[in-house]
Amino acid sequence: MKRILCFAALAALVLGAPAFAGNAPGNTGEIGFGVSQTSVSSDSTGVDSAQFFGVRGGYQIKKEFEVEGQIASSSESGSISGTGVDTTMRLFMVNGLYNFHPRNKEFVPYVMAGIGRADISVDSSGSSVSDNATAYQIGAGTRIFFGRSKTMAFRTDLSLLHEAAFNDGSTFTNITAGITWKLGNH
Repeated sequence: MKRILCFAALAALVLGAPAFAGNAPGNTGEIGFGVSQTSVSSDSTGVDSAQFFGVRGGYQIKKEFEVEGQIASSSESGSISGTGVDTTMRLFMVNGLYNFHPRNKEFVPYVMAGIGRADISVDSSGSSVSDNATAYQIGAGTRIFFGRSKTMAFRTDLSLLHEAAFNDGSTFTNITAGITWKLGNH
């Protein structure tokens, strides 16, 4: 039940924030998707690297500050002590971003920090174990806006995410690339 409520709350944030941003004078929302290549430092997941697919949605409180929800998922095959396993990882994060606004308006670098939940499931030969843990994330990246209206951007970031599912502290190093759209007033 906790898992469903957590997912519902984050989904509401991700999907609802851009709608509210469209009505806020001078503020904007943002929605996008991305692909992450992740290095996993954990003996309990059975994988050394993973590809995450995710969506993000946020609301720009001020020109510099933004709050966003992020949902990402990965399914990979690996091995633990020579036994083949299928590992599924899901991340539900709420991130705070600080946007820098240099003179070149096409480039908007940012730093971010977030907290959320990591759900990890490992399946092998008919048996399955799963666990979840609080996850923490820090990172930095940039958006490169393009087009006439500058509402679409290529977004890339590098982040470190720490979680402790299965009583095994793991740090994921993520390199993410994706597309994002500004919503609301620009």
